[in-house]
Amino acid sequence: MRIERRKKSNNRVSRIREDLGDILESSSSEAPVCAPDCPMATLEQCSRHCPDVPRMLSSEAGEYPLEDLIAPLAYELKRLGVFHPCWSCEGHNSPDGKLWKKPQVWFYCSSVVHLRVLANAVEKLHRSKNLSVPWQVALTFTDDDNADSTFSLEPMIETEQIRLSAVQRDIITIAEHLRDGVIVEARKLSRMVL
Repeated sequence: MRIERRKKSNNRVSRIREDLGDILESSSSEAPVCAPDCPMATLEQCSRHCPDVPRMLSSEAGEYPLEDLIAPLAYELKRLGVFHPCWSCEGHNSPDGKLWKKPQVWFYCSSVVHLRVLANAVEKLHRSKNLSVPWQVALTFTDDDNADSTFSLEPMIETEQIRLSAVQRDIITIAEHLRDGVIVEARKLSRMVL
């Protein structure tokens, strides 16, 4: 059975163009990414490699800085200007050495177009054999008393045989390629709606 596409409306096309423009304009993001009071707040020093990222991206820096391995990915998501990280985990093994908690970054996002280009960019990394497992953008929520939806960038782990170290290497790879990949995907979609 073939499913018909929605009819194009000028408002929806305009909104898609605007959403893609938000990503493409953010490609020249200015420092600081983490916070205005970051001690490394110059364009030359601001990067995912900064040792202050785990503290500066956390809303509770003193007690709960971001974990070191996931902080670069949270930084790169925020750097895109359309994703707002709100929770993260670098992943953990149980005492018996099996994967217990998978790595993930939760974030707010106001556009499904932004989610699409993010998912496409990460999927492209997996298809090119740069990731150990596929990663996905999933719908979630933070708290029962928070009506705002959040999304999670996380590995799709279907077997207990996956090693935490492998998906943690994926974190580094995604962080390294995220910005360029998302911009490429945004440009591709942008050409479709012209």
